[in-house]
Amino acid sequence: GFAAAAILFIIPAVGGTILSAIFLPEYISVGASGGIFGLIGACIADIFINWSLLFSKHVNASDEGVRFRHLKVLLWLLFDIVINCLI
Repeated sequence: GFAAAAILFIIPAVGGTILSAIFLPEYISVGASGGIFGLIGACIADIFINWSLLFSKHVNASDEGVRFRHLKVLLWLLFDIVINCLI
C-alpha cells in the first residue's frame, strides 16, 4: 500500500542523503536516487523471497510460456534498473 511504499522510499532516501553528506562533504547532492534504489532493492528482495510462488502452477493456471517465465522476470527487472539509472 501507500504507507509501505512511502517507508520504502523515504528511509533509503534519507539514508542516502546522510551517507552522501558524510562521505562527500565537499559536494552538495540533492535527489531521489537513494529512494529509487531503495524501491528497486525492495522489488529484488520481493522477487527472491517469492521466487517459487511467482512460477507455481497454483498461481499460473496456464502453461503458456513456462519455459521462459523466469527469464522474462529477470529481463524486465534489468530493464527497470537500467531505465531508472538513466533517468
